[in-house]
Amino acid sequence: MTEKVLEAIELAKIDFEPLEKNGQNNFFKTQQGEPHKFSTLADINKACKDALIKHGISISYQCEYNDGLNFLKTIITHLSSGQFISSTSIIGHSNSTPQQVGSGITYFRRYHIQAMLNLEADFEDDGNQASGKNTNETYKQYNKSNYEKK
Repeated sequence: MTEKVLEAIELAKIDFEPLEKNGQNNFFKTQQGEPHKFSTLADINKACKDALIKHGISISYQCEYNDGLNFLKTIITHLSSGQFISSTSIIGHSNSTPQQVGSGITYFRRYHIQAMLNLEADFEDDGNQASGKNTNETYKQYNKSNYEKK
């Protein structure tokens, strides 16, 4: 059962502060050629922390090792009911250095919370960067083929 935790999250979202985007990735550009701006974990905490506390919601993280893989599990718990939701991702394997695992923890802490709280904390490229497509070229091709007057 998750209705209490999901209801508490929805109520907390009403009290979220505006989400800042103070992170900058100079290797990934917007369609206008500007550096990719994103919300850091600190930005997300600043916008959400007080509202989550007010509505009795706790966020916790667990690192686990199983069958040669390192995992990060993010848990959002409704404190009064004990109901929770969670998300787990692989953050490395048995040969990963502590620095690589630490990087995975930081990365997935941010992305888990973004997804689980439904936050728009990143520039949306419609999956082009992850699929190896050049976002600027994809955007130009899409605009050219779909918006040219015929």
